[in-house]
Amino acid sequence: MIKIKIKREKNRIVYFKISEHADYANHGEDIVCAAVSSVSQMTLNGILEILKLNGKVKYEIDESGKLICDLQNSNLSDEEFKKVDILTESMYSYLKDIVYEYKEFVKFE
Repeated sequence: MIKIKIKREKNRIVYFKISEHADYANHGEDIVCAAVSSVSQMTLNGILEILKLNGKVKYEIDESGKLICDLQNSNLSDEEFKKVDILTESMYSYLKDIVYEYKEFVKFE
């Protein structure tokens, strides 16, 4: 089961972690894993590459598929965080739909 952990401070997402596997289908055919991986990686890529915040944000991706983005101790300006909020809240909205549709395979911690 995919586990999603999201931490908020002052109504703002400051941390997200995606780990484990859905086991909805065989490796390479698992649409639940693909959906969750795509939206979380797109969000992180948007933060790092589009908003150009690489070096200001701590993140980790490993071979097992675990993805962590930690914004808690970043030195982001309020303007930068407002842009990050658009990406992280969009990701959260999408993940809520995935959890609702596939609750046997993915959950919020």
